Amino acid sequence: MCDTLYTITRMERDDRQLIASAIVGDDDAFAFLVHRHLPAVYNFAYRFGGKEEADDIAQETFFKIWKNLKKFRPEENFKTWMFSIARNTTIDHMRKKRDITFSNFENADGENFFEETLTDTEPLADEIFARAEKEKHLEKFLAELPPLYREVLILHYQNNFTFEEIGQILKKPIHTVKSQHRRALEQLRGLFSAPK
Repeated sequence: MCDTLYTITRMERDDRQLIASAIVGDDDAFAFLVHRHLPAVYNFAYRFGGKEEADDIAQETFFKIWKNLKKFRPEENFKTWMFSIARNTTIDHMRKKRDITFSNFENADGENFFEETLTDTEPLADEIFARAEKEKHLEKFLAELPPLYREVLILHYQNNFTFEEIGQILKKPIHTVKSQHRRALEQLRGLFSAPK
C-alpha cells in the first residue's frame, strides 16, 4: 500500500519537479524521470538509429541528461531538450558506425538547393503514415529515407512534436523543417507506391 501511494505521488509530479529533486541528489526522482521517458527515447533511437544501437543510444542519452541536468533551464520544454540530446547521441553513434552525409544538398542555413524547383504535392502525411504502419512497412521505409528526412517524420508523427519544436531540436528554421517534412513525405510516398 505504501509503495503504491509513493508511486502515485511520483506520477503526479511533473518533469520540472522531478528535475529539481534530482539536481539536489534525489536519485529516485531521476529514476522516475528515466522510467517516464525511456519508451519515447528508445523508440526514437530504434527508428532513427537502428535496433542494434537503440539500447546504447538510450542509455547514453540518459547518462548525458543526468550529467547535464543542472544546465536545463526551467523555462525550456524538457521533452524538446531531451530529444535534442537523444538526436545528437544518435547521430554520434551513426557517424561512428558508418560514413553518413547529413547535408543532402543543403547549404549552411539548412536550405535545400533544389527546393525551388520542386512542385508542391497534396499533403498525404497522416494517410501515408497510417497506411504504411498498417501494412507493417514503416520501419523498412523509414530506414530507406535519408537521416534528415527520417528524423523529421519520427519526431512529428511518433513523438507528436510541432514543426516549431522540431526546429528547436534540430536547430533549424521552421521553413527548413517544413521543407524536409514535405520532401520526406514525397520520398515515403514513392517507396510506398513502388512495386514490392
